Amino acid sequence: MKPSLADRPHVTRVLLPASNHSQWAESVADVVVDTEDDDDLTAVVAHVFDDDEVESTNENLDIEGRAKVDELASRKSGVNAATQRLEDAGIDTEVRGVEHEGEPAEAIVAAVDEEDADRLYMYSRKRSPAGKAVFGSTLQEAILKARVPIVVVPSNAL
Repeated sequence: MKPSLADRPHVTRVLLPASNHSQWAESVADVVVDTEDDDDLTAVVAHVFDDDEVESTNENLDIEGRAKVDELASRKSGVNAATQRLEDAGIDTEVRGVEHEGEPAEAIVAAVDEEDADRLYMYSRKRSPAGKAVFGSTLQEAILKARVPIVVVPSNAL
């Protein structure tokens, strides 16, 4: 007899959006390693692409045809840095590429839902109030829209 979902142990899933900045990605991965119980944990390391970045990554990697976005994400330096830290700590890791047309925060929040993540880990970079007003804040939007707790790794964690 197949066990019901209620009988199966819950695997905690966390989502780490990783930019191309390896140090930021490593900092976030380090916080996951330090704060999560690695038993029954899966970390999903995601890179958010807009259409232009998908095309340029395909061209830069000289891939014939169009590669799957998960494959492209696995080639990003920030994703590799975070994945390596997590795997070195014995944490099960998956890589996802996430395409978006609008704001990156919307894609991140959608990925939280798609991956059924229990928590979201994000890096906070230092920005002036004027910079936030002009350029917006992916972190701020994610905090306002995500349905899960968010662990914010401060910029001085480097």
